Amino acid sequence: MGLLAITAVFQLFDTTQAVAAGILRGMKDTRVPMLYAMAGYWVVGIPTAVVLGLGTDFAGNGIWWGMTAGLAATTALMTGRVVRRLRRD
Repeated sequence: MGLLAITAVFQLFDTTQAVAAGILRGMKDTRVPMLYAMAGYWVVGIPTAVVLGLGTDFAGNGIWWGMTAGLAATTALMTGRVVRRLRRD
């Protein structure tokens, strides 16, 4: 898969995460989403990018796939938080 296709997948997760973060910010919920973002990027994204980018033949594409994985994790956590907050409030 080419870099343009990978960035298209990245953008799907990025826009969803940005909307979820905006909703949570509007609900005055900022601390937990910050921790979710840190976990998604530092625990999932960067290690996956290093493994795929440097430890496989994916090279540059592997770095983008790793960061996409981190963003997908962040998106899942933030979207789940939005759903829980909306059901509770």
